[in-house]
Amino acid sequence: MKIVDFVSKEELEQMQEKADLIITHGGVGSILQAITKNKKVIAIPRLNKYQEHVNDHQKEIVELFNQKGYIIGIHEVDELEQAIEQIEEFEPKKYKQDNSKMLKIIEEFINKN
Repeated sequence: MKIVDFVSKEELEQMQEKADLIITHGGVGSILQAITKNKKVIAIPRLNKYQEHVNDHQKEIVELFNQKGYIIGIHEVDELEQAIEQIEEFEPKKYKQDNSKMLKIIEEFINKN
């Protein structure tokens, strides 16, 4: 394990490529960046009660990715040890981007006008 305060985008990409497991906060970009590299991911939301965020929207993000089987999502740091124990047996679903719903909404909007 390597803990750092800050890395460039390029360094982060290199670290992620080498990693077997990525532990991240519950931001959509961070989760997607890891799962599109087919990595095992544990995500924990940044929470308002710890003054990490202005609201708790990351709870919903982590829960959604967890329910879909892409990640192991946890709610509090004290759950991390158990999640790490589970990760070896965890087989994440392969993430497939699907923007067809959004494209359909845009197409319907354009055709209506």
